Amino acid sequence: MKLRRNIAVGIAALVVIGAVLIFTSGNPARRSAEKTRRELRQQGFKTDLSDFNFSTSPELLQREQAITNATFGWNTWGNDYQRRSFLNQESPDLMNAIASDAALVVWRQARLPGREGQDLWPQFRELFADDKILLDAAYAAAVSGPIRFELSAQHGMNMLLRHLPGIKSLAQTLGQRATVELHDGDAHAALTDLIASTRLVTAWEVEPAEISHLVRFGCVETVFNTTWQMLQTNRWTDEQLARLQHEWESVTFFNGLPETAAFNRAGSVAACGQYLKERDDGVPFMELVRSPRNAWSNLKYRWQQNRYRSSGVYEDEKALLLHFRDREMEIREAIKQTSWKEMRSLPGVTNFIPFTSKHPSPVQARLNTKQLTMGFLNEGYSFLGRAAEAETRRRLLIMAIALERFHAWHGSYPQTLSELTPELLTQPPVDFMDNKPLRYRLAANGHFVLWSVGLDCLDNGGRLPTRPRRSPYESYPGWSRVRQDTDIVWPRPASDAEFHAFHMEEVKAAAVELDRTEDMLATNWWNHTVRQQLRFQRSSVAQSAGKSVEPKVHGRRLSDMLRNEIVSGTNQLSLDEMLTLKQIVTGAEPEVVTFELPISYNALTNLEATVELYVDPVADNDSDEGCQAGMIECKPAANGNSLLSWYTIFEAPGTHTLQAGLDLTEPLAPPGEIIGPFHEFTVSNLCQFSIESARFNPEIGATARGKLPELEGNYSFEIIGPAGNLLSTITGNTTNGSIKVFWDLKDEQGVRCTNNFYNTVLHVTLPASGRSQTLKGP
Repeated sequence: MKLRRNIAVGIAALVVIGAVLIFTSGNPARRSAEKTRRELRQQGFKTDLSDFNFSTSPELLQREQAITNATFGWNTWGNDYQRRSFLNQESPDLMNAIASDAALVVWRQARLPGREGQDLWPQFRELFADDKILLDAAYAAAVSGPIRFELSAQHGMNMLLRHLPGIKSLAQTLGQRATVELHDGDAHAALTDLIASTRLVTAWEVEPAEISHLVRFGCVETVFNTTWQMLQTNRWTDEQLARLQHEWESVTFFNGLPETAAFNRAGSVAACGQYLKERDDGVPFMELVRSPRNAWSNLKYRWQQNRYRSSGVYEDEKALLLHFRDREMEIREAIKQTSWKEMRSLPGVTNFIPFTSKHPSPVQARLNTKQLTMGFLNEGYSFLGRAAEAETRRRLLIMAIALERFHAWHGSYPQTLSELTPELLTQPPVDFMDNKPLRYRLAANGHFVLWSVGLDCLDNGGRLPTRPRRSPYESYPGWSRVRQDTDIVWPRPASDAEFHAFHMEEVKAAAVELDRTEDMLATNWWNHTVRQQLRFQRSSVAQSAGKSVEPKVHGRRLSDMLRNEIVSGTNQLSLDEMLTLKQIVTGAEPEVVTFELPISYNALTNLEATVELYVDPVADNDSDEGCQAGMIECKPAANGNSLLSWYTIFEAPGTHTLQAGLDLTEPLAPPGEIIGPFHEFTVSNLCQFSIESARFNPEIGATARGKLPELEGNYSFEIIGPAGNLLSTITGNTTNGSIKVFWDLKDEQGVRCTNNFYNTVLHVTLPASGRSQTLKGP
């Protein structure tokens, strides 16, 4: 004990001596940082957050609210969340490469297929009709004047930029709405949305934050693609096209870029000052007494932190001032160049130069985190490279609009770009990438291809980048950047023949992927049902189901609300009695087994509740090993009760224990489960189908997958039309217990069938046991 006290006293003495040495030795690092700051300010560099003012006027604030409300006006849950998810997942790709130099004109397509093959045009039309007021207000704000956002510069590196997701989303949404409007023949409304999305780029006075400029550059590509779609019609007047051309001629993307380095400099210096203000409570004395050994490492860390506070933070401040001065000078020098080819040879243009501290600096850690985020957003390209792409697209837009105006005047496109001057252009914009004329050629179908060589400065003949796709119309997030061996292209519209060929290749690729996925899902389902059956038999749950706690809904017992008075009369059934499975014979057995529950079907639907069927339920089931039946259907009985139909063809053969359950929607759902008593049932089917066998793709075909209880089997699979006519018969045998039957949707005469559903019948024989059966398939 005495030794511990002596150690603690010695450590405390070292602390006092160290503090005296640190705080009485003067602070040359601080004086040097202050001198550097003064010198930079004398040279015209901004060093403090007070040098930046992001406040706006009431008019600009009102404009800001209209623009952000167009997307942030949606809730983050419920129907609004579903609408936003729909837009993100199903939005068509407006620059969908069909050939090396041709893209799909989306608005001309009669159908817009979604993931499930459904036509998306009606859904988009309904969604935009619901949001008309918000989107129209955003349009009015975008065209009424400059766009600037109220921000607090004093937050420096922590400045909130909440408007950025809204700006990006609004540009995409307006482009999608314009596409729907042009599809519906409303050219005036489509042009209105095109102008509004263009103004989100050209009228936005961007704050000096790199991420804000990156969002703007991303919006340039979005509007570029939208404009290409809109100009694939001749319904615009010269006045309208001239206005659009003027918008792009009036904007620049480089002037504000050096200011981003200045704001980074002021923000990082402010972070150093904020670090000095943070409280350091040191090492409590009682900790020294209780655990001197542990306190020593803590004390060493505190010592290093105090040294950093006294001098290291000022050394970092000076280094940051000079670091971002150099970065600002590099950007200033880079944007003086006339082409990317000249720009990319300068220091700091293509390679990121990180700040490196001599100390374990918290400021550097924050800068590193920020740079990781920026690297992700840049998608492998430098900040100035993204700016160069935006400038190149701006020039392509100006040239393409001028070409369309020429076509409206003369009935054809010019042989060379020089014919556009001086009536439409004072001088043709050159390719910013290599400072040479933009490349141009007339296509055989009366259209043209216009392109830039791109960031690699290599001419690939106007070759569009290709992207992996899930369907011919869907965009693929993360693949929007131009790849090597491709150019930045204003393509020609693809012909119908090109689209058909492309579409068939897409369908074939999708079929291969779908087949692989459904094989995996079928195997997983078969293994799961067998595993679940065995787990239940081994578990203690098999002894008793227990009873559900009777919940109350709107102050009434749930059983009272679900009671079917027509059948039960004055009998008061308990919830357990209502959830007791009672099989009735319908004639659809053994493939479909039906149970009647004394629950009012109307009451069930009014509560938005659903009846569930659990097969071999185990109490410790996790989310990946659910016990829901493969497929059920709940419908009303003639007496008003609820009928629960169970499709046994998707379950493993053998004895199962069933349990009915009730699922209530929020906020009615009670904390516990609502389940009924156990009911034992034996499935006698000789084939267990996969869940996916119940669906088919009208473009690909139908595949049925089944699992037999024995390895060897012979089968015959009949496909029957809605009218009961036999369409096709497929026979085969298996030696591994699995059946896989593909039908190409053609009947025996080779005629393609176009119905929405079909019936199937399976005849199966098992040679080993001599068993055979005829089953209605999925």
